[in-house]
Amino acid sequence: MKQQLKKVILLFFKLLGKINTQKVSYLLINWGYLIKSEKHYNTNGAKIFEQNRIAFHKFLAGEYLNPNDEILYLEFGVCNGDSFKRWVEINKNPNTKLIGFDTFTGLPQDWGSEKKGTFSTNGQIPQFDDNRVSFEVGLIQDTLPDFLKKMESNLKGKIIVHIDVDLYNASLYTLILLNPYLKKGDIVIFDDFHTLTKTAHEFRAYLDYASLFNRNHKPLYNINHAQFAFEFE
Repeated sequence: MKQQLKKVILLFFKLLGKINTQKVSYLLINWGYLIKSEKHYNTNGAKIFEQNRIAFHKFLAGEYLNPNDEILYLEFGVCNGDSFKRWVEINKNPNTKLIGFDTFTGLPQDWGSEKKGTFSTNGQIPQFDDNRVSFEVGLIQDTLPDFLKKMESNLKGKIIVHIDVDLYNASLYTLILLNPYLKKGDIVIFDDFHTLTKTAHEFRAYLDYASLFNRNHKPLYNINHAQFAFEFE
């Protein structure tokens, strides 16, 4: 009996060894974050904004905030500049600064079903005839530290952060580096927060950031069952 049980156990582990454990664990992890994401969506207390992301940026820049207020708008993941453009057009304060961070060569690694290089503009940077606008070109891990050193004395006004880098590591890195400068009234927007297949990225980064720093913040809006915005208290 003991010999038979031993053979069964050995056969089980032999079969287990043939399974692609990386793929299985990745699938289970994603399911776990998807369940957490749906719970967060339904219980976080944020208002529902049923229009699309561009309409939300217009609303946030021109109605929720005063378009004449001085802000520092930081967008991580610019691509063609669709959302960035709304802030440039709507905010009228001459002292506002709008800075975009991107490689403009697409994803630096695979993001779920999206392959490395997706969202590339072939190095073409969006053009704006506005001296308030500037871009930091390159990986955030390379550009953000130097930017913060350079801008440290100018990070005292209202800061709006738009995270659209998609990837977990870049999202969490961005939040960690910005954390010392983010204060009451500052707003963070996630572009790919509630998703069916990629909740182990921006959503996971948000959870890990919240766990690491335990910052008081209030959920503002769930947007189109995709984006999420919160404000520091």
